[in-house]
Amino acid sequence: MTMREDITPPDNTISRLHGLIRWPGDCHWGDGALKRALQSASRRLKRPLIVTDRMVWQAAGPSVQSALSSLEGAGWVLYDGVMPNPTLAQVREALEKSRSHGCDSLIAVGGGSTIDVTKVVMAGMASGLSIEELQGTHGQAWLDAAAESTDPMFVAVPTTSGTGSESSSAALIQNDDGRKRVFRSLRTRPSIVALQPDLTLSLPMRPTAQGGFDALLHALGAWVNTEPSPIGKATALQALRLGLTAFPKVLKEPGNLHARADMQMSSYLAGVAIGMCKVDAIHGMCTPLEARVHMAHAEVLAPLFGVVARYTVQTHPEQYAQAARSLQVSNIGDDLRDAQAIIARIESLAELGGIATAFADLRLDEQGAAQLATQALQSASTPLNPRPLSAAELQSLYLKLAIPGVPQ
Repeated sequence: MTMREDITPPDNTISRLHGLIRWPGDCHWGDGALKRALQSASRRLKRPLIVTDRMVWQAAGPSVQSALSSLEGAGWVLYDGVMPNPTLAQVREALEKSRSHGCDSLIAVGGGSTIDVTKVVMAGMASGLSIEELQGTHGQAWLDAAAESTDPMFVAVPTTSGTGSESSSAALIQNDDGRKRVFRSLRTRPSIVALQPDLTLSLPMRPTAQGGFDALLHALGAWVNTEPSPIGKATALQALRLGLTAFPKVLKEPGNLHARADMQMSSYLAGVAIGMCKVDAIHGMCTPLEARVHMAHAEVLAPLFGVVARYTVQTHPEQYAQAARSLQVSNIGDDLRDAQAIIARIESLAELGGIATAFADLRLDEQGAAQLATQALQSASTPLNPRPLSAAELQSLYLKLAIPGVPQ
C-alpha cells in the first residue's frame, strides 16, 4: 500500500489519505480514486460496457463520464438495467449488448448487484459461452481456470459499502426458477477497483445501513469460521475493526467522508477475507431463506444472526470472544460472556440502522424448514460454522425464527 506521508491519520481511519493496494487486484482508494483507476486501465478500455442501474447512473454517471473523457480514444456503451436481486435475464441483456456493440472491457458502477451481474457478463464475454453454457461443465471449467492475458479488463466502481463484491470471487444471481445461484471464480474478480468515498453519498440511508451491516457480518463470519487462513483471518479482523467504528458514524453523520472512506475499506477488506475464508452458517442459511421472504439481504441476515450466533457460542464461543477482546468490546475473561457482548454490539448497530433483529411474520412449517436446511447444507460456508450444525439443528433454528416469543 502506498500513501501520502504529509498527513498523519486519526486512529482507525484512512479517510484523509489516498493510495493503491496491489493485492488481490489493484485497488485505488481515497481522493481521486476513480480517475486514477481508469487511467491505470486506459490501454485496455477502448470500448467498455458500463454496467449500472438508472438511479446510480444519475448520481455517479457525471463523475464516471468526466473521468472517462480524460482517456484518449475511449468510447463506451451503457447498460443501466440492473435491479436489486439481479436475475439471469439482466445478465443476458447486458451480455448481448456487449456483443452487439463490440465491447472489449467492463466498468461496473454501483453496488453488489451491479458488480455481480458484471462478473457473469465478463465470464460470458471472455469465454464466448452462453449463460446456459456457463452453468454447465464447460462453463465451470472456464470459471475454475486461471486468468489469461486476453480476458477483458474489469473495473469496479462501488457506490455502496457492504457486499464486498468488488474484492470477492462470488456473484449471486437469481436463476430463471427464482432460486439464487452462486457463480464463483477468481477469474471474474475485478482487476481494478476504485474506492472513492464521495460516490457513496447519494445512496439513501436505508440501503446504506443495510450494506454496512452486511459488511460487518462478512467480516465476523470470515473471522469466526473454521477455515485455516492466517491472512484471511487478519484481514477479517481489520475489516471488523474499521466497520465497528465507521458504521455508526456514517449513520449519525451521513456527510462524514472520513467515516465513508473507512466503511468502504471495511467492505473491501471483508470481501478479500471471504474470498480466502468464506463465511459461516449465518450466510449459508440466509440465501435459501431470501428466496422465500423476498426481503433485503440485511433484513434476513439480522434475525438469523441473533439466533444462529447465540446458538453457536453456547458450545463454541472462543473466536467470538477473541474478537470482542481484540476490538475492546468486552474483556471480562469469560469466553461466553465476551462472545455474547460482541453479538449484542452488532445487534445494537442493526437497530441503530433501523434493521429489525426479528421477523415480524415469518411463516414456516416443519417441512418448509427441512427444505431450507437441506439447501443451507449445500452452501460452502455452512460446514465452516464454529459449531457444526446438522440438518436437524438447521431445521430447528429456522423454526425458531418463525415462532414469535421464543427466547433466543
